[in-house]
Amino acid sequence: MKFCKLSLLVALFGAVCLPAGAQTALRVNIPFNFVAAGKSLPAGQYKVTSLVQPDNAWVISNDQVAAVMLTRRVESPQKAHRPSLVFLQAGGAYSLVQIWTEDHSGQDVPKANVKKTLVADEGGKFVEIGAE
Repeated sequence: MKFCKLSLLVALFGAVCLPAGAQTALRVNIPFNFVAAGKSLPAGQYKVTSLVQPDNAWVISNDQVAAVMLTRRVESPQKAHRPSLVFLQAGGAYSLVQIWTEDHSGQDVPKANVKKTLVADEGGKFVEIGAE
């Protein structure tokens, strides 16, 4: 009887947790090489997933490479965002700076993780790539 109760508890826990995890996964086709968490990644199809709740550790990966990054929550009460990734483009290089999973809530990749050469006085621009 204990085994049945434990199995039921585990099944219920999984049913509650799985939908929440599914909401924090994005699939994105990135058409350029970029830097995430100090690691150079090639252009391609990527999956971006939250590792732990409350969404402060993320992994971006494809079949060949992965990078894990710590983030901090960011709010955008005035502007709604589609599920997307935002990159800083400067000096011919791209660096991941934000992950947007909801209309007004996302994740900011701390600037310390952005290569210092990208933050030089080159007037970088932001590029947003929508999730599929």
